[in-house]
Amino acid sequence: WFYHRSEDSLVKSPQELVDLYYKSVGRNAVLLLNMPPDPNGRINENDIRTLKEFRAILDETFKVNLASGGKATASNYHANYSPDNILDNDVKSFWAADNDKRNATLEIILNGRKEFDRIMIQEPIQLGQRISSFEIQIFKNDTWETVAQGTTIGYKRILRISPAQTDKIKIVIKESNNSPAISNIALFKASKKEH
Repeated sequence: WFYHRSEDSLVKSPQELVDLYYKSVGRNAVLLLNMPPDPNGRINENDIRTLKEFRAILDETFKVNLASGGKATASNYHANYSPDNILDNDVKSFWAADNDKRNATLEIILNGRKEFDRIMIQEPIQLGQRISSFEIQIFKNDTWETVAQGTTIGYKRILRISPAQTDKIKIVIKESNNSPAISNIALFKASKKEH
C-alpha cells in the first residue's frame, strides 16, 4: 500500500467511484478510498482531479430532493410517529407502524409530477435495522408499477432505477422483524456526468 508512478493510469474514473459509492454507501455500508501519498507526502494530481469530479457528481445528484413539499400517508402509524416525518429530512424524527404490525404501506403524493432515478430510504438506526423486505411502486397509467425492491435498508439505502415520472410513489414494507419505521425518503435525478 503506497503510491507507485506505474499505477497512475489505473486511477478509477469519477464514474467508477460513483458506482462504488452506490454499491457501498447506497447499501448501508461505508466507502473507504485508499489514497496513498507519493514519496513527497502528497496525494497525486490524478487522484485529486478524480476525487473533485466524483464529489461534484454526488453534489449535483443529491442537491435537490424531489420529494420535498410532498404529502405522506400511511396504512397505519403509532401515535407521535406521523408519516409526515419521512419528508422532513431529519434522521432523528421518523414514522413508525403500530407495535403489532410487521408490514405497512406509505404513500407520498409529490408536489407535482417529478422525474427521478434515485430513491433514498433511511431507517431510524437508533432503533436497529427492522425492515427485511420492501418494494417501491410508482403510479403510472392509472395503476401501481413496481420499480424497485430490496431487503434490508439500515441507515441508508440508495436505489438506482430507470428514469421514472410520476406524481405518486408508494413504499410497500412486506416484512420486518419489529414494527417498521422509516426516518427519511428522498427522490433524486442523477447527474448527467454519472454516465
